[in-house]
Amino acid sequence: MTEGTVTRWLKAVGDSVEVDEPLVEVSTDKVDTEIPSPVAGVIEEILVEEDEEVEVGAPLVKIGDGSGASSSDDDAEDDSAAAEDSEDSEQQDAAPEPEEPAEEKEQKDEQSSSASGSGEAQEVTLPALGESVTEGTVTRWLKEVGETVEVDEPLVEVSTDKVDTEIPSPVAGTLLEIKVQEDEEAEVGQVLAWSASRALRGSSRAAARPQG
Repeated sequence: MTEGTVTRWLKAVGDSVEVDEPLVEVSTDKVDTEIPSPVAGVIEEILVEEDEEVEVGAPLVKIGDGSGASSSDDDAEDDSAAAEDSEDSEQQDAAPEPEEPAEEKEQKDEQSSSASGSGEAQEVTLPALGESVTEGTVTRWLKEVGETVEVDEPLVEVSTDKVDTEIPSPVAGTLLEIKVQEDEEAEVGQVLAWSASRALRGSSRAAARPQG
C-alpha cells in the first residue's frame, strides 16, 4: 500500500484536538481507517482535502498549540523594554549612575529566552489501523536512537494481518528511545518510541549553561 484517499475530515480548521483523538478517515484498496492525532493542539491548516489522494508518509494537516497571539505580546514587551533602556541611557549621560538597569535587562533576556525554549518529550504510539485491528508487528525501524527526524517523516514500518504501513513521527527532533524492537508485537495505543522536539533540546542546553 503506497497511497490512500481522504474520505472525511472529523475536525475543521480552528478546532481543538486531543492526542489519539480520531482526526480524519482514510480509505485504501485494503482497509478503511481513522487516523488519530499524534499531538494535542489546534487545527491550523488542512493540507489534503476530502476525496484527494495522498501517499504514505505525506503530511495531512498542520496542528499548532493555539498560542499564535503570544508572539505579538512578546514583541510589545520587547519594544517597551527598549524604550526604557533608551531613557535610562539618556539619564546616565546627564548624571552617571550604577548600571543596574543593564544587569536587570540581561536577567530578563535570559528568562525570556529560557521560557521560549520550552518543549517536552513526545511519545510515538501505534495508531488504529482498522476497526478490527488490535495489534501489529514492528518490521523495521527507519531511524536509530540519536538520529534527527522531521514532522510526518516515516519513522517505523508496522505489519498487521490486514495492512503494512509506515508510522510517521509526530514531532521534529531527535529519537530518544525505542520501546518496541523489530519483530516484536505492539498493541494499538502502545508506546513505540520517545522523541524529543528541537525546542526541548535547545532548552536543555540553555539550562545546562552556567550563568554569570
